[in-house]
Amino acid sequence: MPWPPFVLFTDYGLEGPYVGHLHMVIAGACPGATSIDLQHDIPPFRPQGAGILLASQLHWVPQGSMLVAVVDPGVGTGRRGLVVHYQGRLLIGPDNGLFAPLLHESERIEVIDWLPGDIPATFHGRDWFAPVAARLASGQEVDRHPVSAASCVGRDWPGELDEVIYIDRFGNLITGRQGSALSTDSEIRVGQHRLRWARTFADRPVGAPFWHVDALGLVELSVNQGSAAELLGLKVGDPVPISL
Repeated sequence: MPWPPFVLFTDYGLEGPYVGHLHMVIAGACPGATSIDLQHDIPPFRPQGAGILLASQLHWVPQGSMLVAVVDPGVGTGRRGLVVHYQGRLLIGPDNGLFAPLLHESERIEVIDWLPGDIPATFHGRDWFAPVAARLASGQEVDRHPVSAASCVGRDWPGELDEVIYIDRFGNLITGRQGSALSTDSEIRVGQHRLRWARTFADRPVGAPFWHVDALGLVELSVNQGSAAELLGLKVGDPVPISL
């Protein structure tokens, strides 16, 4: 049978064996399936910002995909596992706010009642969520029951965050604010720096900071051919005062 694509989104990083273990579980259960690494350098332990990053990328995730998302500081505790039906995709992961931006637009939300036996407490991505995705892809039954969005963690969180939620390898500072919310006349002040809007990097002098709407649709602070993280001295979690 043709397998749906599996898409992986975690804070595991590419160092060590963790991402490889996800691929091996999927390959063992669904031989020949396509497995896509969407992102594995999500800032650790921050499901709220990770949820905004995930939501901003779902447009490119193929319909029919099984998306395993794991940013899970509560692994091994009593927090629930979810299957979220969202625009033709199944999202599998912890009920800790990671799916909060998607809950109210999802077609169905289910709590996973099935556990694959006596599993280690600290690697539910490999031992619980990936096996659930594989079982669903192969048509096997997975015990689960529907719940409302109102019962899920993060149901009352704001849809946007005026803070840094991710820093890429170039030092660009991605915020949790949708770019569509800002006018191109808006100015962002960070310390002594006043950042004005630019459409793209080359519209500003080399070394100059600016803000723009990035390829994910989020407000991003950047420096042409430089690092905004270094110039502005911001890190993940730092507030970015954005005035509309």
